[in-house]
Amino acid sequence: MPQDGFKCKQCGNCCLNLDGHASCASEADVRRWEAAGRTDILEWVDPVDFGDHWEYNIWINPRTEDDVSRCPWLRKLPGKEKYVCRIQEVKPDLCRNYPLSRKHAEETGCPGFGG
Repeated sequence: MPQDGFKCKQCGNCCLNLDGHASCASEADVRRWEAAGRTDILEWVDPVDFGDHWEYNIWINPRTEDDVSRCPWLRKLPGKEKYVCRIQEVKPDLCRNYPLSRKHAEETGCPGFGG
């Protein structure tokens, strides 16, 4: 869970720049999306079998199979400098838990601990 004192500013920074903090979905995420029939989300997931475990790389463009630099589920609010998540109810655990710390927020450009 986000740290005490954190308040999302809806700036979109964490979703516009995925480098360094958004790379894998959890097993629970994948099961949640499967149970909800969210094939639209699952097509952006690349499961990798390591023999003894699976990893689920996200957001992989289903057409090009390339990593994307911004979240495909992020939408800018019309006429505002704010963004919303189109999969808020089922977003990945790594997004639910962002940022991991004040330091993590600072390193990734998140203003959520500011005044």
